[in-house]
Amino acid sequence: MGDNRRIFSDNEKMVLFNEVDGRCPICGKPLTNTKNGQIIKMFEVAHIYPANPRPEEIELLKDEERLSKDVNSLDNVIAVCRICHKKFDTPRTIEEYRSWVRLKKKLLQDAQLKNTYALFNIEVEIKEILKNLNDESLEEDLVRLSYESLKIEQKANDTLPFAIKRTIKNDVVDYFDYIHKIFIEMDKVTPYKFDTLAAQIKGFYCKTMQINPNQEFVYASLVDWLNEKTGSYSRRACEIVIAYFIQDCEVFS
Repeated sequence: MGDNRRIFSDNEKMVLFNEVDGRCPICGKPLTNTKNGQIIKMFEVAHIYPANPRPEEIELLKDEERLSKDVNSLDNVIAVCRICHKKFDTPRTIEEYRSWVRLKKKLLQDAQLKNTYALFNIEVEIKEILKNLNDESLEEDLVRLSYESLKIEQKANDTLPFAIKRTIKNDVVDYFDYIHKIFIEMDKVTPYKFDTLAAQIKGFYCKTMQINPNQEFVYASLVDWLNEKTGSYSRRACEIVIAYFIQDCEVFS
């Protein structure tokens, strides 16, 4: 009986390595090591659905989701350390298989979204808001919004975990009025600046919804995108800004 495995190219291995940010997505160990000034690859390309399934594996996985009809597609393989690869293969279980499928789907979604980052820009003025949100004197200017004014309860669905919804609500209550005043002042200097920023946020939001409408995924994706577009200045400040747009614009509408 032939071996269905194929040898993956160095470029394909690089894609898989970058997909997991250079760490085993199962145990977190680095997938490279430096020895005598040389970088040594410490990972293996693991098939999620086996390349050469044994009869018992065919029966075990007969009703399970498959990420590709081609077992050697990059959609069906993942870069992991040798130890986690061996644990997964011996023996393969339903629980582990489903877990790896979920993991790979998340990695594929993240990669698809990040590949669109270059298409969606954000005005440089947004970074001024992030800086203001990290100013120690900010507390003097905060005016809390009424909880009765919150829109997140109407916008959220069951794909938004309670902890994230609570964070968004608190951020809106604490910071909405402050950010709103900053946008008013911006528009006095440059008319329609807020509308431009809102359109950019909405554009990326729509793209994210096309990939996965799950609100937890959408929220995290918006924060990650804004954080990268602003030079990773402050992820926490990005969460506050995204909460503002959830409250004031068509995000989660």
